[in-house]
Amino acid sequence: MLDKKDVVMKNVLYVISVMLLLGACGGNSGKSRGEEISVKELAKAEAKRYPFKSGIVKSTTEAMGIESFITTYIDDWGEWEVIETTIPIEMMGQDLTSRSIEIIKGDDHWKIDPDKKTGYHYSQKRALSSLGVDVENVTQELLGKMNMEKLGEENYLGYNCSKFKIVSDKGTEMVYLMYGNLMMKMDGEAMGIKTSQRVTSLEETVVPAEKFEIPEGVTITEEI
Repeated sequence: MLDKKDVVMKNVLYVISVMLLLGACGGNSGKSRGEEISVKELAKAEAKRYPFKSGIVKSTTEAMGIESFITTYIDDWGEWEVIETTIPIEMMGQDLTSRSIEIIKGDDHWKIDPDKKTGYHYSQKRALSSLGVDVENVTQELLGKMNMEKLGEENYLGYNCSKFKIVSDKGTEMVYLMYGNLMMKMDGEAMGIKTSQRVTSLEETVVPAEKFEIPEGVTITEEI
């Protein structure tokens, strides 16, 4: 039987899933991207996930009144990543804060609950960016296929970012600021849900190799 924390976290995870869906699929107009856009158009082998080789990015995400705090550690232009997410929640005087860690090396992912000391491994290919395309080399034709419009440039946290807007016939309207393939800021609404995400700090620095290893004492299982 699920306890109160498990029920709350189930709802929180649903909200996070919606956030990710909005960020990654805001421009989908009904047909899947696979039907409209070829793999060759979406990515080039030499394209990089981040415009710097290694560093630490801190960001916040908010949707449905729930705020999460994310720290991303990056190496090898994003081939290796560690994403640490904290969602502070208090209910009836109880601390129900959720913490998770995702370690990514190429297409290998490890999702870890650091409090329960458990996790699982799975394989999944990744898009180059949250928009699903190589932002630095996107063509006008591809923008049209994605119902996406480039609005120009905007400075954010001292970085020159490309500004994009996605509008669909399903009520989605999202505005993104992209520094290379890194999403610096997102604001909009989709599926009736207002959501926002923004980078609060970016430090280009060397991340210790041990940061990308599974924490000691964690038991990993394979996804079924």
